[in-house]
Amino acid sequence: MKKTRMMIRGLGFALFLGCALLLSGCAPRATTGGTASVVTPDFFGVGEELALQLTSGMRGAGGGQRLILTTVVDLDNLYTTTRFGRTLTEALSTSLFRHGFGVVEIRKSAELFIRDNRGEMMLTRDAKLLAKQQQAAAILTGTYSLTPTTVILNLRLLDAGSQQVLSVAGLELQRSRNINHLLSAGGGTFGDAQLSAKER
Repeated sequence: MKKTRMMIRGLGFALFLGCALLLSGCAPRATTGGTASVVTPDFFGVGEELALQLTSGMRGAGGGQRLILTTVVDLDNLYTTTRFGRTLTEALSTSLFRHGFGVVEIRKSAELFIRDNRGEMMLTRDAKLLAKQQQAAAILTGTYSLTPTTVILNLRLLDAGSQQVLSVAGLELQRSRNINHLLSAGGGTFGDAQLSAKER
């Protein structure tokens, strides 16, 4: 009798455990966005997440059009960047190209923007002229800012003519030894304008 009860209890526990595992497998996965925490920075993964945010919320410009990408810069000084900013820009360029956009990168970002009296970045005449010359529909701008433990990324896709915000994206990355290395490497001001393009 005792053996029978023990067998019934054992079967009941096994059934409960199996149901719990089945339900956990059916639970919805966390949605993208929010804080991306990585020990080793996978910049192609970060670039893909940001590209998905930009394309899913995009107004106006669509796949197949040309975009100008400016180097992601330090929020506190638009004239400087680091290897972190340049590496992130390269990853974004790759991801957006895979999503069907023609991509033109420009390294001399600072001369394309001014700050208005509220501190917001606005396109200069040079930016609009460059977009017209490159037949680009929009310009992607990006900044990063630092906290003691994270890097906050903010991107805005602006219509090259009207400066209307077409889409935004953002992530907060946990700082790691590798990210801190990229943040401290290759700092400085921008040199002469350089363009590179990716076309389908």
